[in-house]
Amino acid sequence: MISTTRIERLNSVSLTSRARARRRTTTRAERGKSRERLGVPRHSNEGAQDAEREDEKHGDGVGARRTRVIPKARRARASALTGVSGLERVAVGEWFGGSDSKTKTRTTTLRCGEARLVVTRGGSVTLKRGSEIVCEAKCALPALALTEDGVVTRDENGGATITWGQWASLVIRPSTSATEETSWCVGLRDGFVLDFSVADAGFLHYTAEIQLDLDRVGEVYGGSHLMAQHWPLNEGCMEIGPHYPFDNGPNGLNTLVSSHWVTSKGVAVVADPDTPYFHVGLNAPYATWFDGFMSKRKFGVGIQNATRTILPIRKGRREGDGLLRLQARNSFHKGYGPFSMNHPMIDWVSPKHVGETRRHMRVALCANANVKDATMNVLGTLQKPKASPPSEVLRAPIWTTWAKMKTNVSQEKVLNFAQEILDNGMRGSVIEIDDKWQCAYGDLEFDESKFPKPGKMVEQLHAMGFKVTVWVMPFIAEDTNAYREGNAKGYFVKSSIRNGFFNWWQSPPVVALDVTNPEAVDWFVGRLKRLQEKHGIDGFKFDAGEPCFLPRRFVTHTPLSHPSEYTRAWVNNVAARFDLAEVRSGHNTTGNASLVRMGDRFSDWGIENGLGSIIPALLTSGVLGYPFCLPDIIGGNAYFGKNPDEELLVRWTQANALMPAMQFSLTPWSSGAGTTELVARALEKRDQFVDALVHHSERAVETLEPICRPLWWLDPEDSETFRIGDQFAIGDDVIVAPVVCRGANERAIYLTEGRWRELANGKVHEGKQWMRNFEAPIGALPIFVRCDVEA
Repeated sequence: MISTTRIERLNSVSLTSRARARRRTTTRAERGKSRERLGVPRHSNEGAQDAEREDEKHGDGVGARRTRVIPKARRARASALTGVSGLERVAVGEWFGGSDSKTKTRTTTLRCGEARLVVTRGGSVTLKRGSEIVCEAKCALPALALTEDGVVTRDENGGATITWGQWASLVIRPSTSATEETSWCVGLRDGFVLDFSVADAGFLHYTAEIQLDLDRVGEVYGGSHLMAQHWPLNEGCMEIGPHYPFDNGPNGLNTLVSSHWVTSKGVAVVADPDTPYFHVGLNAPYATWFDGFMSKRKFGVGIQNATRTILPIRKGRREGDGLLRLQARNSFHKGYGPFSMNHPMIDWVSPKHVGETRRHMRVALCANANVKDATMNVLGTLQKPKASPPSEVLRAPIWTTWAKMKTNVSQEKVLNFAQEILDNGMRGSVIEIDDKWQCAYGDLEFDESKFPKPGKMVEQLHAMGFKVTVWVMPFIAEDTNAYREGNAKGYFVKSSIRNGFFNWWQSPPVVALDVTNPEAVDWFVGRLKRLQEKHGIDGFKFDAGEPCFLPRRFVTHTPLSHPSEYTRAWVNNVAARFDLAEVRSGHNTTGNASLVRMGDRFSDWGIENGLGSIIPALLTSGVLGYPFCLPDIIGGNAYFGKNPDEELLVRWTQANALMPAMQFSLTPWSSGAGTTELVARALEKRDQFVDALVHHSERAVETLEPICRPLWWLDPEDSETFRIGDQFAIGDDVIVAPVVCRGANERAIYLTEGRWRELANGKVHEGKQWMRNFEAPIGALPIFVRCDVEA
């Protein structure tokens, strides 16, 4: 296989010494712009890394920027990377506007509801609502397609097709004209579905890519949970990488993944969730010489994550490309050089797409009235849950053994833990018994040496007012009865190159339950139900489920189109069978009534997986269609020997207090009576609003509306709300503004339009304005209730 970038590499060899000398005299900014005009992204990832290596050979170093002087006869071939016709030297804005040759700037205009789409024969599209341009996008034409004039054909259903010979095509349909291939976007309004496809040319495999200009669409929200949870996403630089659920993925992708984004200008971007080998980048960073040595990304487990850079990096630290890039590739491959991506799906081939010679990137673009309208437009297409989680897990905190005990759990310790909670005046809904309760991973039997009488323990916990759940995951160790039984029946995921075992965050290596096999699922669920019947267990914490925890080149009973289908099957086929459940992974699983837990948090302050990430992740969950959000353990997991101090534990409790659910493990009383009192005061605030939380959870079953909402939900036309990621609303009538910065005793608070009553003292504030230095000492949780609404 030869990547399209190698064509550019070959062309660069013919550059004269005089041209190279002239290029080295240009400024860094000019070199970057020239490269963009050539259609060569200034960041480097997989396909683009050959060009960077050629730069190094010519003396400019890794990540160098320069204008290539390419003979006219070779320009069409050299533009394969992004589809800029003829490599004309045009401004970036003109590139998106479609300043191609005279023939290719002819436009075709389509209409759907309030939206209009103007498309050029060069593959550029402009989305309008009324007369306002809200989105500009570009289809990256392969080299051979650039030798063809785009031929436009209109159809009677209000759509159009543009073809560039046999090499590429763009089929556009109004979003109201759904077909079998676009069933994933049925119900979208005011938009269009773009099906951009490219064909291979012999042994050349092209990527179908659609690029959106971030400057046009405004602030962007959604996509996925991230290790560094930026809000809006424009604040980060997310490198182009595989788009499926990870536990700390190579480019920062985390456990909950979707394929839609919404923007402050009311644009909804919805990609086909079943896109094979789907890759996404958002404002991907440009490569520097440093990245050639230090920015090779690799998925790791356990202690390997202690020294990894937490991604995506902040925009202020790097310069990004200003694009949302959506790619359908022909495979998962690592690449080399800056921002290469090494992960478990490398070299995995989807059995459903073997031998395909054409790739499709299908994306719906909708022009809605505002960002709230765009979000509801997308949520209306997603599956609704059949019920909300049991109300008791919303009314009182969950208590887990994990951060407090790690794997050192026992019957005695669990009972003492429960008694400590009650003795310190706290309430709880669930005691969750975490890792190492089993005799061996996957056997689903209590270790009798640690839990001699589990049934009696559960009875005691019930008498103390707690329901009981235990931690399970789809992993089975080799030296277990479960492995011997299941392996004989073919119930585990296999590998075409290994025996199916893989490393995870604990030891020993394990195999994964084949959740695509109905018999394997029934076997596993049946064993869980027997555990419930035998010991009175009320439910389960379903951990993992991300396809990064599968063997290399895995093989499943039911062939998969893409890795995310494994996550979907784990949640829908297993976790959904239980009323009391929590999951941490998700992909197109909005119809599940389980609590959806954020990934494991570090005991730190910032948005880089610390306290500062909690509110942005909560808001992102709502945008993605997961209203039943369970933030991770208050105070973090105390990994790598780092425990939260009193301030972090109190501020974390306050931030979490009015979210849909709460989860403790590290005990407040371990930090002293003062900490316990401050935590109790935050929980009293929750008691005042818990009925509202339950009400909105029941409402979410019908509409998927978030329980906890971004401030722009209250006033989607107010641009001041678009960048606020440290406040949230409960419904439309309560604004919560926790302190999430270390050492802060005041903060800036924004109130949306209306009159708002400060809960602490009854003072009324006029909305649509900032309060810049609002006092919030360590015991204060600023809460504001809309006037005429009772708290």
